Amino acid sequence: MQENNKLTIETVWPERPQQFPPVMTPTEAAQFLRLDQISHTPKSAKRTLDYWRDHGELKGTKYARHVWYLKSELEAFLHNKTEE
Repeated sequence: MQENNKLTIETVWPERPQQFPPVMTPTEAAQFLRLDQISHTPKSAKRTLDYWRDHGELKGTKYARHVWYLKSELEAFLHNKTEE
């Protein structure tokens, strides 16, 4: 049963928040960046966020053994990715 629950968490997106909080989980950050709308699973979206973080394109905050994303950092990331 626990394995099925883990599989669901990794493959099914939760409902999109009506308003995103100032500090987000990786899943919320992925939804904020709309990765849930371009054929990512929650697990693959987390890998994408990790890739951008590892390559210095996106900043995350490590706290209590978890990574959190500030809304302001996600907005700055989008601003930097926007073509002029």
